Amino acid sequence: MLTSSSLPADSALLTPAPMPASIEMRARIFRAALDRAKAAYLKRNQCCVALGHSDDEPPLDRVSTSSCWDRLPVELQISIFGRCRLQDMGHLRLASRAFATLIDMHEQAIAREYLRFRRHGSLPSPIDEARTYTREPEDDVILLSDLFPPPKFEDGVKDAYTFRYLWSLRRRQEVCSKLAYYLADRVLDRYLQSDPAHKSLFASKRDMEACHELGIARLQFKLTPLMFYTLFFLETYAHARLTLQSDLYATYEAGRLPVPIQPVDRSLMFRKLQAEIVKTPPFTNTRTFLSTHHCIHLLVSYLRFTLSPEPPFHTSCDPWISMLLTTSGLGRIGEFFAAEKGGGNNQRSMRKEFMRNMQADWDASRNDEKALMVYGSGEESTRPPPVREIWFEAARNEMRIRGVVPHQTEDWVVVWEGARISIGCQNCEGEDGWLA
Repeated sequence: MLTSSSLPADSALLTPAPMPASIEMRARIFRAALDRAKAAYLKRNQCCVALGHSDDEPPLDRVSTSSCWDRLPVELQISIFGRCRLQDMGHLRLASRAFATLIDMHEQAIAREYLRFRRHGSLPSPIDEARTYTREPEDDVILLSDLFPPPKFEDGVKDAYTFRYLWSLRRRQEVCSKLAYYLADRVLDRYLQSDPAHKSLFASKRDMEACHELGIARLQFKLTPLMFYTLFFLETYAHARLTLQSDLYATYEAGRLPVPIQPVDRSLMFRKLQAEIVKTPPFTNTRTFLSTHHCIHLLVSYLRFTLSPEPPFHTSCDPWISMLLTTSGLGRIGEFFAAEKGGGNNQRSMRKEFMRNMQADWDASRNDEKALMVYGSGEESTRPPPVREIWFEAARNEMRIRGVVPHQTEDWVVVWEGARISIGCQNCEGEDGWLA
């Protein structure tokens, strides 16, 4: 048996070293800070009012994590989670089983706090004419969450604040931001190519590249919130068409639809749906309505320029553009511009991937059994609608009703000193600058 006298001289290495004074002091300061935060929080916030806790929110139960985290009130824990990024939630769930249980149990409260923090204390609410939006990047979540509020739970009463809903907002924001970037890049390239004098203003290639990046950033800043409104229209219109189709299919199954809806009648139905959308918020605000029109006009124009560089730009590509707008969505349009821009050696693979996805969208649309029963299986019945019947006709009619034909455009950007780009349409007048 070894005794202390029989241990070698270096046996002191086997005994635990005392904690350095600096680390011990930091640990004490941290524990003291936690105690102070807990005491101040409980004194200031009685009955969970710190998070605006209301009767429709579930109670906040404590979950033990066997760590110093348990010293914090549950409300303060949720407040901390609400300031984390969405991807951090996944990492925290993997930290331990207790953390996963804690986050899952309080998902609604965390999602609410996540939005409250980024919306400066508010939660999504219906859009009305009196409300204005700054269109600043840091306020993107305010506009997005008002345009796309959380769905309802099965009871149809409470809002479903979930991580899935937050991720849907994040996905929409990324889609619109990327598409705005690719569109800005296309606009600026076309601007520089429109007149050789535009390039001659730069002292060097490096100066031109720096101004090009600055111009793209400014155009993207302008276009991103307008893309939110464009996405809102396209998603609302798609949902309205799906609801109409479901109602007509129920009529067909009941035996009250003896023949399929003719293409002319279908077009009238779809125009009526769009006319109703542009008469409801946020398009009741004429400035928002006109800016959305300019954005959609710009998007379609540059899709035509890219698909068919030589005039007439829209001869053969309109069915594909119509499919992109009504079936595939803005995400697929972003994939298209990304594939055209390329990067490195992957442009070919990106184009092939886009074409595969586009073909799948085309096949799914033409093989929709409910649509075939309701609208018929003929070539004209399965063909995508003309591009002019997507937004443009309804928008022009609404402009005439509001008396804004012609109108002044407020959608312009100074991309660099002496270079002003206007985002407008054929009904704009008094434009100052190059029309994109």
